[in-house]
Amino acid sequence: MTPPQTTELERLAPSGAPGVPADAAFPDAVGEALALGETDALGEVLADIAATERMIRWAQAQQVVLIEAARRLHAELEGVSGSSGAAERDLATRSFVAELATVLVAPEATAGRLAADAGRLVGPRADTLAALAAGAVGVAHVRSMLELTRDLPADVAADLEQRALADAGSRTSIAFRQRVRRLRERLHPESLASRRRRAADERRIHLDPAPDGMAWLSRFIGAERAVAIVDRLDSLAAASADRARQSPPAGLRDARTHAQRCVDLAADLLVSGVLDGGAAADTRRIVPRVTVTVPVLSLLGATDEPAELDGYGPIDAETARVIAAHAPSVRRLLVHPETGAALSYGRTAYRVGADLAGYLRVRDGRCRFPGCSRRAVRSDLDHTTAWVHGGGTDAGNLAHLCRRHHRLKHESGWRVAAEPGGVLRWTSPAGHVLRTHPEVPFDPVPPSPRTAESSGFDRTEPPPPGGAPSEEDEPPPPGRVDEVEPPWLHAVQAA
Repeated sequence: MTPPQTTELERLAPSGAPGVPADAAFPDAVGEALALGETDALGEVLADIAATERMIRWAQAQQVVLIEAARRLHAELEGVSGSSGAAERDLATRSFVAELATVLVAPEATAGRLAADAGRLVGPRADTLAALAAGAVGVAHVRSMLELTRDLPADVAADLEQRALADAGSRTSIAFRQRVRRLRERLHPESLASRRRRAADERRIHLDPAPDGMAWLSRFIGAERAVAIVDRLDSLAAASADRARQSPPAGLRDARTHAQRCVDLAADLLVSGVLDGGAAADTRRIVPRVTVTVPVLSLLGATDEPAELDGYGPIDAETARVIAAHAPSVRRLLVHPETGAALSYGRTAYRVGADLAGYLRVRDGRCRFPGCSRRAVRSDLDHTTAWVHGGGTDAGNLAHLCRRHHRLKHESGWRVAAEPGGVLRWTSPAGHVLRTHPEVPFDPVPPSPRTAESSGFDRTEPPPPGGAPSEEDEPPPPGRVDEVEPPWLHAVQAA
């Protein structure tokens, strides 16, 4: 690892820090920046911020290397050798963790995690450590990699690491974790169904005390049930807010937020089992909706390709088939299994049909602005190149943006362009270029003998036609946002 200049580290260090003269102080960065022109100042300050972040990441990687070096030196000091038994090695490790904790003035649990992580990063996850040292990824990326490869065979973990790091520098820590999770489910040698059955044995409720008379209450349950619970609470909270607006209590104004209503409704249902007034009727009327994207060949039992649970991620095909069997409705998403191509309305219609909208909702998963994690189901569909400027109504020119970032795109200096594969290239007002990737890219799927024989489908046929447009060729009035039904792949909405 090539360190940054020591003088630069000292210049940025706070006054009185070890190794820094007591009279050292931060440079007047604000004053220096304002003395430049507006554009030059912003560009220079943002570049300095990025450089400082890379320096911090290099220092964190260097600390990892030093911790592992210290562990090995401590083991030698304790007399541990290649012939030492497990008990001697364990005692030496505990001794080192205790010493590291005192050096860092940290709990032994924290020091133990640092030591364990350092051993893996200097060893099998060395490529991840190199990416941290280069500034391509941050500590949150590293933690996700370590956690999600912990129980994988060495060759599978190495394969996942290489694939995930290929574009890690353009993904936020949240997007990177989602990417690693999907890779893990596809590459894991044990089926997702058997892992789910084993994990289900650990289901439980956990109470975690918090300050100020509050507490966290967590449930570890199947993903599809968790998503159904959240959806039902969302619907109940929305109905509660509607009633409060239409018939406000005399002399009172219900100012609770949506999140507060969800929590109150969950507590009332768990403690008493019933709700009062109009809310009681809502509990009988409102049923949860679970959206699952199931590849058609998995739905038919021809393959075990994982399904996609909206708001969660990959689930096993077996669970998806159970959900589909009890679903009151199923909608198709027309995606060719070999090309991954979706239908397009081109310039024949502005409004987005339900089938294309369903494809986009599954593909994007979330708002496509850099760093945003708002789900696509609660976001707007936006023409990347405006319809009035010649943009088409097709998958290559449509993406989801939450209302905040939708307005930012149209009313600020942010600019966006579409690239192949559903990638969006964003340019900030200062000229900073970032790319966001689709959550489910619908990559082409190579045909397999099992698939061809069991499905009976002729996979050489072209994808189904897009059909006639459902809307007149008429752009909406200014400020209007595309409103579409939340549709589905070969997917289901299940009660």
